[in-house]
Amino acid sequence: MVAMPEPSPSPPALPCALCLNPSDADERNLVRCNVRRFRDQRFSVWRCARCRSLHCEPVQDLAAYYDGYPIRNQSLDYFSRAWYRIVLKRLVQAGLRRDSSVLDFGCNQGLFIQFLAENGYRDCKGYDPFVAQFSDRAVLADRYDFVVSLDVIEHDPSPDAFLRQLAGLLRPQGRLCVETPNAEGIDLQDPEEYLHALHVPYHVHILSKRALEGLAQQLGLATLATYDRWYMDARPPGTARRLFESLLRFGDNDIDAGYEPPRLGLFLAHPTLLFHLFFGYFLPAHKSDHMMLIFTPGHDQIS
Repeated sequence: MVAMPEPSPSPPALPCALCLNPSDADERNLVRCNVRRFRDQRFSVWRCARCRSLHCEPVQDLAAYYDGYPIRNQSLDYFSRAWYRIVLKRLVQAGLRRDSSVLDFGCNQGLFIQFLAENGYRDCKGYDPFVAQFSDRAVLADRYDFVVSLDVIEHDPSPDAFLRQLAGLLRPQGRLCVETPNAEGIDLQDPEEYLHALHVPYHVHILSKRALEGLAQQLGLATLATYDRWYMDARPPGTARRLFESLLRFGDNDIDAGYEPPRLGLFLAHPTLLFHLFFGYFLPAHKSDHMMLIFTPGHDQIS
């Protein structure tokens, strides 16, 4: 049983973990947890006035929140394959070939590795210290043509050290793909609308685009490509982000519902869901609260 923290709207008396700005927060708010077990718990989130990144208040026993984590119920199915096809297309545009070596860092259950194997990419490995099957650090002794990290850096308490480790795994002409929420696209004054990008307390530090690119530049990395449309927003029926988020919102807006059988009654109660089912991808004004950046080593490549 996780004890409910005492809510406090004041930001922690800590410098920004990204730019070390010691000044007061530019804005702050209390945000509820979007996991059903902890939906009554609220956490203070503050935005750095300098780099615009977001930070969640420290939680003493964060590991307890990962017990029964609903996202671990994801499987390689119709939906995830549609989303991974978008990731693969972007990697191919960045130079990925079927003989390229790939490391999925923070691979969870290794679903993306399975997907790559299905599509003829055989030299693929995964690393995740919290999953026994992928916890062997021997894979970190190699260097790779592509290092991919999907929705991981925001969970790490030291994003600068995390990015440095990823950059150090690249071959000289390698590519580093980082997908993460974008703090600049999140309205902290409307937390329920951006609840799943905020995802407190699991998302410890949510980087702004300028902060992520700034860290990359310090490591000698140049930006090769930028995408501001979330890869979990695809064209095939049922895979659009607008449908996914509408289903959550018409329910209890907890992330658990996204990994459970669909509640068909919602389609009867809200006929717009049928339109979103087939045409949700084509509706305008998609959010820019996620970003995918692909980097390549510059002259100051890390050894």
